[in-house]
Amino acid sequence: MHPGRCLALAAMAMFAVAPAVSAAPPPPGATIPAFAAPPPKGTPFQYPAEMTQAQSDYVEHCGGCHGIHGYAAPADLPTIGGRVGWFMCLPEGRSYLARLPNIARSRITDNEQLADLMNFMVFGLGGGTAPATAKPFTADEVAKERVIPFTSVSLIQTRKLIVEKLIKSCGAPASLRLMYPGEVKPVKTTARRGFGSKAE
Repeated sequence: MHPGRCLALAAMAMFAVAPAVSAAPPPPGATIPAFAAPPPKGTPFQYPAEMTQAQSDYVEHCGGCHGIHGYAAPADLPTIGGRVGWFMCLPEGRSYLARLPNIARSRITDNEQLADLMNFMVFGLGGGTAPATAKPFTADEVAKERVIPFTSVSLIQTRKLIVEKLIKSCGAPASLRLMYPGEVKPVKTTARRGFGSKAE
């Protein structure tokens, strides 16, 4: 999707944000930032009437493509809602999130502000999928990772490799292999003379 269209959609989406609902407090000793307490499982994140800076940044910079609640389906983009926290299970998963081009090259130049946005995505929109031991992103971590953004590698292939490790090592669900739950891959076809096409 064209970046300009994403921003336009985000701007329109800001007016469609649902009112807040009370969510269960995080468990004692949780490392989840106070601004990003996860909603009950299976419940989309609900924004408060007055959004935090991190929530507003997400809606403005990411929500147009990934959806303001983290659900972009059926767009061919990874769903964030109720899933992205799994990437916090492994160091390479954390690094992957911070090195994504739209994060690393974000117009948000303040690393603390960008770390807050990422923590909202992971701990807020992630819906409790981050491990209980996951530490929030820090400004120093973001500063270190964003100078080596992914550019020449296939993001889809890199994501696939990390997801397989998350499934094997962290118990992530197999559905994480899909861009979004319920995704149906198109059937490849080959033309046959006189018979139209044939599914492979």
